[in-house]
Amino acid sequence: MQPLGGLVSVHPVANGRRWLAALIYLLAAAVPAGVFAVLIVFSIVGPGFGRVGAFLLIPVIVVLPVALFQLAKALYGGFAESYEVYERGFAHVRWGRRRSWAWDVVYGLDPREKGGNRRYGWDFSCAVSFHGGSRLIFTGLTRDARQLAETLNSRCPEARRVDFGVGWVDDVLPWATPVAAVGLGWLTWWAIDTMITNDEQTDSLSPHYVEGVQQLSEGAIGGLSMVVLFCGLGAIAAAVAFIWVMVDRLR
Repeated sequence: MQPLGGLVSVHPVANGRRWLAALIYLLAAAVPAGVFAVLIVFSIVGPGFGRVGAFLLIPVIVVLPVALFQLAKALYGGFAESYEVYERGFAHVRWGRRRSWAWDVVYGLDPREKGGNRRYGWDFSCAVSFHGGSRLIFTGLTRDARQLAETLNSRCPEARRVDFGVGWVDDVLPWATPVAAVGLGWLTWWAIDTMITNDEQTDSLSPHYVEGVQQLSEGAIGGLSMVVLFCGLGAIAAAVAFIWVMVDRLR
C-alpha cells in the first residue's frame, strides 16, 4: 500500500509526440542550415550569395524555435512521463523518478482552455502550485487532462484559483515585446537589405571591374547572416510573446 493510499488512476503523457515533432522540425531546420554552412566553410560564394544565404536562413528562423521548444519539453518529461492519482494524493513520474503530494499541500489551481493545437497539447493546461512554492503544469498531451484537473479541484476544495502571471512581467511585456520585435525585425531587414544591395552591385559590374564599389567580404556576409539568424529568431520570439500575452489577457 502506498503512503497516499491505493492507486486510483494513471494519466500517461504522450511525450512521444514532442520527440517526433522536435525531430521533424530539427531536420527541417538542419537542411537549409547545413547548405548554408557548406557554402561558408568551402567558400562556395559568388554573386547572389547574400540573397541565397538570406533565403536559406528564413526556414531556420521560423522552424528552429518550435523545434527547440518541443525538444525542451520532451527532455523535461522523458520517455515515460505520467501522473498518478491516489486516494490521498497524486504523483508525477518522469525519468523514472516519482514526486508525490498529499491533497492538503495543494495551494492553487489554474486550469485553462487555450484553444490551440490538440496534437501538441496546446488546447488545455493546468498549473498546480503547492505550499512551499513548487509548481507543475500538465497539458492536453496528458491523457484525460481535464478529468485530472477536475479530480484535483474536487479533492482540493481549499485550493485557490490562482493566476500564475508574474506581476511586473505582466506590466512590462505588453509594451516591451512589440518594441523588441520591431527593433530586432528592423535589424534583420537591414542585414538582408545590405546583402541584397551588395549582390545587385556585384551583378551590375563586369567580372573584372570592381573599381569604385566597396564590396562586402565573405566574413562580412557571414556576419550579416548571423545577424539575420539571431535577430530574426529574437523578433519572432518577441512577436509570439506579445501575441501570447494579449490572448491571455483577453481570456
